[in-house]
Amino acid sequence: MTRLPLTPADEAYRHQDVAPVLNTAHVDPAWAERCWHLLNLGDGWVLGAGRATWPHGGRRTAVAGLNTGKVQFARRSQEPFVQSEDPDTPQVGAIRIEATRPLREVRLVLDDPDLAFAFDLTYEARFPPVPTDRNTIERDGQIVTDYMNFFQPGLYSGWVRADGEERRVQRRAGFRDRGWGLRKHEGSARRGMHIFTACELGEESLYMLLYETASARRVFTNGWVIGPAGASDTVREVEHEMRFDGRLLLGGEMSVTLSSGRVRQVHIEAEGRVWMESVGYTAVPGRGDPGADRLDLTDPETFAAYQGLFDNGCRFSVDGEDGHGFVEVGLGIHQRYRPESPEG
Repeated sequence: MTRLPLTPADEAYRHQDVAPVLNTAHVDPAWAERCWHLLNLGDGWVLGAGRATWPHGGRRTAVAGLNTGKVQFARRSQEPFVQSEDPDTPQVGAIRIEATRPLREVRLVLDDPDLAFAFDLTYEARFPPVPTDRNTIERDGQIVTDYMNFFQPGLYSGWVRADGEERRVQRRAGFRDRGWGLRKHEGSARRGMHIFTACELGEESLYMLLYETASARRVFTNGWVIGPAGASDTVREVEHEMRFDGRLLLGGEMSVTLSSGRVRQVHIEAEGRVWMESVGYTAVPGRGDPGADRLDLTDPETFAAYQGLFDNGCRFSVDGEDGHGFVEVGLGIHQRYRPESPEG
């Protein structure tokens, strides 16, 4: 059994286990605390930014990406982490993501004079956060995922700049994800599919998280209707008919049955996407290393090489009400949408 040391954090009255505060359910380098923020600016511009601490992996990371439709910008930062240090330190390299008022406000800044990409944004909570169920996946007798998140609708204000062009937003509805646990893979799974949908409507949000096997069998369904008082209803069943070009989501339809018995009809059209392979959510060796990229997505070789996990900025219609938000898709081998070729 791994014996973890005591640190200054053990002075805090926050222990949740009969063990030093560094103890986690899985003492593994793949255990991490993370956050991820998404903002669909419209006109094909989609921004993503996040920060993570890997207490047993000995590092802190932060990443940011912006897609303008033709160009994918990315910045990946990394610093060493010693277990006696403060895991909440908000600055990693040129990226700062700080919970200035926990569960209410987050500041996000990318400031690097050597980049043609920058932002300064403030996230304000729109509705209370909702926690997911614990998602545990075992493969060949080994736990490869044991993870949970909370999702929270919010309002973004500030600016985003790329190649001298600036976009400003004022209380633009968006989304954030805060998660922790064990995850042995990054990016899109080789087999199976996950879909996360975050739809922002006028007076409520509709969020759904689905996992399916390569045979298209559903193994995990979570979802909520979220309003000013928190979750007002939960998702019981989801049927979907999505449209893809390879791994790229084009759009689709979802029929969502809620625990109340109400059925919501969701129409989706993708209008932009963050290519998550470029911001470190990848299994390709070296691709997630610290550094910066500017990817020309009009180049066929680049376009093909960076296919993987996508955070798609989308327009929605839910029972005739217009909205906007995101559909994250990790599409591996999937009997329905991406069948295995005869050659394997």
